[in-house]
Amino acid sequence: MPNPSTTPLNLAMRLAGYGWHILPLSPTSKRPLANCPTCTPTRGAARHPIDSCPCLPAGRWCHGVRAATTDPDRLTAWWRSQPHAVPGVAAGPSGLILIDLDTHATDPPANAATELLPGIDLTGHPIAAHAASIRTGLDTLALLARLRGGTHPWPIDPDHQPVVTVTPSGGRHLWYRAPAAPLRQAIGQLGWQIDIKVGWNYGIAPGATTAAGTYTHRSGHLTAPGYPPTWLAREVARVASPVPLQRRHPYPPPRAPRPDGVPGRYLTTVINRGAAELAKLKLQDGRQRRLSALAYQAGGLLAWSGLPEHQVTSWLIAAGEASDLPTRLAARIVHRALLNGIGSPVTPAALRHALPA
Repeated sequence: MPNPSTTPLNLAMRLAGYGWHILPLSPTSKRPLANCPTCTPTRGAARHPIDSCPCLPAGRWCHGVRAATTDPDRLTAWWRSQPHAVPGVAAGPSGLILIDLDTHATDPPANAATELLPGIDLTGHPIAAHAASIRTGLDTLALLARLRGGTHPWPIDPDHQPVVTVTPSGGRHLWYRAPAAPLRQAIGQLGWQIDIKVGWNYGIAPGATTAAGTYTHRSGHLTAPGYPPTWLAREVARVASPVPLQRRHPYPPPRAPRPDGVPGRYLTTVINRGAAELAKLKLQDGRQRRLSALAYQAGGLLAWSGLPEHQVTSWLIAAGEASDLPTRLAARIVHRALLNGIGSPVTPAALRHALPA
């Protein structure tokens, strides 16, 4: 772990050696430093392009987060000029995603059932009983974890363990390895007091000290942050995909299996038959299309079936793997198609004549 007493330059150099792209930030405002009027953005574009910028080779900083680098000579020049600058980390160039859990002293949303987790209606759901205890982004993420099949938002296995930083206000920064699919910044869309920062967004480096205090590295390996667990990756994709998924109906909360079990058996049969057809296909693009169609169909039936979403997701990903699709490709196809299907639910009445015996 970085020592909080290390110099900003030493910290910047250490993280850059691990592949974290670093930029200098103001100790007070925590914004990227700027010292070149020629590089000041105008209407969303710099006055001269970063690839021909004369300031960067000369040891000056500009272009904000887009100037982030792992170049030790450039970092040394920056911190020699501004030794008290705070190291910031550019998420996208570093191959990372930052989930920022705040602890702002604000009251929870008035309508907790619909506003704590935007897009997920908890009205009448037993888990809504926990809403009264929600006070911070940490609480909100824990609520989402319980709802989506994970009781521990921060797994301890190395493959899924983030780099966890405790912020001066008591919040948390969770640095995960970014998924292959492109994402966009999502402020408050995953949950109350939860921000997702990706691409050309940045966060305070683990171990850095600002005027507000030190961002203490609590756990996780700086050399190898883990990937988000499946349930969290699915939820991040739901709210941070480049083109937001449009739904005609609110995202349905999970429901207990129906007493007679017929809807659940029907969906299970649909998935089993689809998996068998998938395994017979020879071309990879054909398998991808069939898996996407199957996941979309399963999504439409999910609310009616009463089966847990995480269980159906696991079955579909396994079907893709069994057809020799790479796991990450299968997971990406399933997550997107299943969510689209959930947005177009199929009514039980339309299926009663087709129920298996």
